Amino acid sequence: MKRLTKRIKRLDLIASLFDLAYVILGIALITHFFIILVEPVVITDVVNTTYNVLGFTLTSAQLNAGISLLVGYLVVFVPLAVSNLKRVNSKDIIEMDAWTYRTQFLYLFMSLFTFNPFSAVLRYLAAVEIIQTVEGYGIKQATINFGHSIADLFNGKTLQKARVRKQKRLEESDSQRDLEQVGKRDLIIKILGMVATYTFLTVVALFIFIPFYWMILTALKTNQELTTALNPRMFIGISEMQWVNFKIALTRFNFWQYIGNTLFVGIVSMIGTVTTTILAAFAFSRIDFKGRDFIFSILLMTMMIPGELYTITNYITVRNLGWYDSFFALIFPFMTSVFYIFFLRQSFKQIPDTLYRAALVDGCSDFKYLRRVMIPIAKPTITTITILSAIGAWDAYIWPQLVAPSEKNWLISVALRSTSFVVGTGSDARPVYNIQLAATALVTVPLLIVFFSLKKYIIAGVGRSGTKG
Repeated sequence: MKRLTKRIKRLDLIASLFDLAYVILGIALITHFFIILVEPVVITDVVNTTYNVLGFTLTSAQLNAGISLLVGYLVVFVPLAVSNLKRVNSKDIIEMDAWTYRTQFLYLFMSLFTFNPFSAVLRYLAAVEIIQTVEGYGIKQATINFGHSIADLFNGKTLQKARVRKQKRLEESDSQRDLEQVGKRDLIIKILGMVATYTFLTVVALFIFIPFYWMILTALKTNQELTTALNPRMFIGISEMQWVNFKIALTRFNFWQYIGNTLFVGIVSMIGTVTTTILAAFAFSRIDFKGRDFIFSILLMTMMIPGELYTITNYITVRNLGWYDSFFALIFPFMTSVFYIFFLRQSFKQIPDTLYRAALVDGCSDFKYLRRVMIPIAKPTITTITILSAIGAWDAYIWPQLVAPSEKNWLISVALRSTSFVVGTGSDARPVYNIQLAATALVTVPLLIVFFSLKKYIIAGVGRSGTKG
């Protein structure tokens, strides 16, 4: 193993910045394309027109194909560009080996595939530098060695070497052969176990992925196809994808008002939940008061009661308080969570009592100890609670629909199943499924981004709460 040099780090960083610049350019292009998309007068119709894009005349099908390619590019290369920047800035990666320059060559081909010659050249220079540092020779000798390997494969030398190895194994003692057979058997069992595991995980992943795929596919179809086709298609061409459906979902309905309501309710209820959870968890884990364990046991018992049973009593309470059809009814009932209190209490219980006693001896108040000691130590668990609380508020449907019937108070989850994405009135009313699912996708994608971006904090918080000592 050799240490990474400053020149290699610099080349890798500049190449990653070029990758990021291409991603930003792709986002700018796709934003421009969405802006110039022409919406139909009737949302169930399809627009066939021409567009002037950067001096080129494109049809609707060609523009849809271009947007499809850009979306595919961003889905693949945005995470890659971000991970490259994280890898370059990481202080843990200080060494390199033969696989390091092979990885650079892989990035090189990906840069060429995305028409990024600047990054490709920098990746090539970094790979050459790594080869010279690790192997002691340049790219010319590496190419010659690779050519010799290919030539040996065709002229029989590789096969001859394999026969020599086989002959050596035959000359081994019985004990050595037995050990080798045991090793092979263990390897076969391990491989079969991995195949079974990954097959099962793949099947489960397909069950999770197919509904999401069907949502995106339906959102990109025309309303005519959805209402007339007897056999729905599982695949459509990139030029047939109706990206204007997403623009209609954003502009024709009060989408941003619903999003604003959801963000307001989610942020306020999240702040309230985190605050009450921290204070209650601290009280149940550190403050010694009469009946503490009994009260906590009563709270835990309430977790055994289905939440739906509280709906009627909560509804009556909200009505009596005069909060019906207001944001108060959406926020205050969910500013506490017994599960989150239990979750954080377990994390607080892991902090040694000696720290608390030492702080009391030094004249530190309970609140100061909570703020300066316990919250920083339990930060992963608190982060997990914050994320899960925000996601829960974003996904809420039954309660918001019950206590906030006015459209001005609708959350996005309620609006998706309401008359917002319906054409016609009375008995002629029918949902426009492609627009409805386009709006659903716009609501779902941010949750996926948040989850995959912050999943390590969720896992860290869950792992910490389940650890003893």
